[in-house]
Amino acid sequence: MKALVSLGFLLVPGIAHAQNQVAEPALAWMAWTWQTAVFFGAIACFLIGMAVWERIQPGGSPRSPGALGINTTRGDRLFISLLTAAYVHLGWLALATGPLWIATAISCVIALAVFRWV
Repeated sequence: MKALVSLGFLLVPGIAHAQNQVAEPALAWMAWTWQTAVFFGAIACFLIGMAVWERIQPGGSPRSPGALGINTTRGDRLFISLLTAAYVHLGWLALATGPLWIATAISCVIALAVFRWV
């Protein structure tokens, strides 16, 4: 029975082992930083904002073919903006040596352009 309890302590993250060892936080393997938290928080805010916007003004404001030549709704434009931001940041990390906030500023300008003209 004691071996089974010890095995249970090893399988459940965040619970200290029976020998008074300090437990490792459950999400420590993810290497959370404040930048990561801001990133996921911003995406959550975008999605919540889009849901509220859709609730207030349903329909997604469809547009006939814009700069990309496709019909888009607000959700499509948000998705295109998020994908573009990901590629801009990856490209920045691969090719540039400056601070990452410059890539974020470029991504914001592109997102505004996507929502305006696509």
